[in-house]
Amino acid sequence: MNLHPESFSSLADSSAMTLGECLNLLHKDLVLVNMTRPGKPTLPVSKWKKMLPLDAPGYELRTMSFNNGKTQKKSIVQVDGNDVWHEW
Repeated sequence: MNLHPESFSSLADSSAMTLGECLNLLHKDLVLVNMTRPGKPTLPVSKWKKMLPLDAPGYELRTMSFNNGKTQKKSIVQVDGNDVWHEW
């Protein structure tokens, strides 16, 4: 698995979005794993939207590329913070 810093691209402009805005850009059945919680809970977007503070500001939606760009996965990252959700 090749992962390089240049393989991260932001789908948002330079301004950060709310967590809800990021989740709304993803398919409701897409499964995300919370990388910062114990046990790394894995749930679909529709369930995360019911559990998380959707109005929390300061998030970016990113696309991560692996295997020389053949595989792409979505990720939500808190700018200047620790929260990270990756596509499972």
